[in-house]
Amino acid sequence: MSEHTPANSIADHGLYKSLSLSCLGAGHTGSTLCKLLSAHLQINQVINRTHSSAHEAVKFIGAGEAIGIDNQSYTNLKPADIWMLTCPDDQLQAVGDSLLNAGVLQPGNIVFHCSGAISSGIFSQARAVDIGIASLHPVHSFADPKLSLQHFAGTSCAIEGDSSALEVLSGLFKAIGADLFSIDRDKKALYHASTVMACNNLVSLLELSKLMLSQSGVNLEKQHNPLQALIHQTLNNYFDTDAKRALTGPISRGDTNTIETHLTALEKAPEAWRQVYSGLGSIALDISATQGKASTEDLKIIAGLLKAATEIVPDIKG
Repeated sequence: MSEHTPANSIADHGLYKSLSLSCLGAGHTGSTLCKLLSAHLQINQVINRTHSSAHEAVKFIGAGEAIGIDNQSYTNLKPADIWMLTCPDDQLQAVGDSLLNAGVLQPGNIVFHCSGAISSGIFSQARAVDIGIASLHPVHSFADPKLSLQHFAGTSCAIEGDSSALEVLSGLFKAIGADLFSIDRDKKALYHASTVMACNNLVSLLELSKLMLSQSGVNLEKQHNPLQALIHQTLNNYFDTDAKRALTGPISRGDTNTIETHLTALEKAPEAWRQVYSGLGSIALDISATQGKASTEDLKIIAGLLKAATEIVPDIKG
């Protein structure tokens, strides 16, 4: 690679067309990424547990050889320049070790996975024999691969690993529209927890607000969720400004009476509801303190109310 060639233009100039990539664990994520990357390199083997699932992945990708690893040994796999592991997190270590022990990997190869919680360090044995290792985690929900093909461009991707591997992967993923950012290898678990908060737990929070609405007597079967516009407005305010300017409501105002009323209403609700309301309320207290709208005394009272609510022992009948 010329030192004068920008990494994001390498794939666009076809300089990776001679490289081959094999994928292990081609589910929604692996199939989507293979399909996108197939325009810039050769898809070699698509390796799943069963041949039938590998075959379905190859049909979607439009390239590659379907391999059912349950029916053969890793030693029978063909060489590839790049190995992408998109199998479940709890299988990554075993799959990587199996590749290495089978003698499939060759010096100069790249092995990377797409886990958000696990670092590239699990492949440290491969690095010892001159295999480039990395992890690249797309901050993207691959629930529907066909939609992901349309919306992947612009996706933020956390990347870390060996410089030689990052140089190649950066060029390839920038070519398919990824917006790459570096991550500390030792703090990936905390990073991934943040994505769970923003995605999975956000869905849980929205569902909880809907359940509360239903319990308050609103018939959601006869009308759409009346919180929808408020949710959109709140998200827009947060991303257009910041938490300090986006936070409104009783904690922002220091309205102790309203918070007490809410907590009284939640006394007979499931314990998880009180825990979530109080826990998120504590975060709101920290934000409110920076706004300067509520008095310090009112915020202290609210803090005490929220703490007491989490200490309520549920009445278990048995």
